[in-house]
Amino acid sequence: MTLTQYKRAIKSLSRNELETHLIELFKSSEVFRDLESSCWSKESREELLDVLKKRLRKVFWKEQFSFSECKSVLNEYLSRTIDEELKALMHLAFAAEAAELSAAYGDFGEKFYDNLEASAKTFLAYAGQHADFFSLHEAEFEKLISDTDSLGYGIADSLDDMLEDVRLELGYYDEPDEDE
Repeated sequence: MTLTQYKRAIKSLSRNELETHLIELFKSSEVFRDLESSCWSKESREELLDVLKKRLRKVFWKEQFSFSECKSVLNEYLSRTIDEELKALMHLAFAAEAAELSAAYGDFGEKFYDNLEASAKTFLAYAGQHADFFSLHEAEFEKLISDTDSLGYGIADSLDDMLEDVRLELGYYDEPDEDE
């Protein structure tokens, strides 16, 4: 079914039929339930993030670690919400878990760190557009930088540079006076 066909089908329903349809979708589909819940409930967003963190912890710390499995878990949970703030926090959780694993067990290679940086960058892209959100989660990002301090590939420096760029964008630093 195309989006146009879906719109026509939805428009053809009465209010009661549409309500019944949405309730049945909510009952029958975990993904639909997560999508809808994350739109309407802060508690549901927090619960979804907590479940993701627990799931990431399990797959990152398995005896037979698979980075592709970790990415699949992240992508699965990203698809369960349309809330951009929640998606940013999911990326931060992913980067934090990856950093913690690497700090404990050593080098996982450049691709691993590129993905860690990409998730951190996604988080900061959102945070840079939302100063209140950034101020709430700045310490978590600083912890991520601290956790990557011992890693190779200049990860900590790269993350620190990204953080400083966001701080500049958000006006955290005063402009120097031209008179001085």
